[in-house]
Amino acid sequence: YYMYNQKEAKVKKITTLLSLIILIGCTSIQSNIEVDSIATFDLSNYSDFSIKINESNISAEINPIDLERFKNNLKNAIEERGLTFSSKSNLVFVINLSTKDSIENGNLNYHYSRYYWDRYMYQNNTRTVTENILRVNLKDYKQDTTLWTVVTMWRDGSYRSIANQDSNDILVDEIMLSF
Repeated sequence: YYMYNQKEAKVKKITTLLSLIILIGCTSIQSNIEVDSIATFDLSNYSDFSIKINESNISAEINPIDLERFKNNLKNAIEERGLTFSSKSNLVFVINLSTKDSIENGNLNYHYSRYYWDRYMYQNNTRTVTENILRVNLKDYKQDTTLWTVVTMWRDGSYRSIANQDSNDILVDEIMLSF
């Protein structure tokens, strides 16, 4: 009986330790969004809103269907918070989406193996990487101020892309948690 209790106690300790490791691992995953707002901003002070896509910055690389899907998901989430959509509202969510190309250089000066030197001693692995930047600003046009802003970035083909429906939903959920 005594040995059985010791084994049971060890199993409980191991289970508790593994649960704690998993919990710490899950809570340490950081979101890919950055949020900023003025100190006096409170969304509950407003009753209606509108959403506008800033089309002046959108390049041809951006899929307008994905952008509209994001807009509709954001609209539905805000309406669930109790605000009503009105195209004439002074509280406007302005969606800006742009792309930025950057050049990454992966220099491989040499490759040495035990048996040979790589004949391409100075390979230059240069590639262009496209990053997408999504910024949503919340403006009060009556006061002519930006009250709140959120920004996120992802590379083309990333699982964080708003083209991915699950990522689109997760991004909207993260944005709504910031209010």
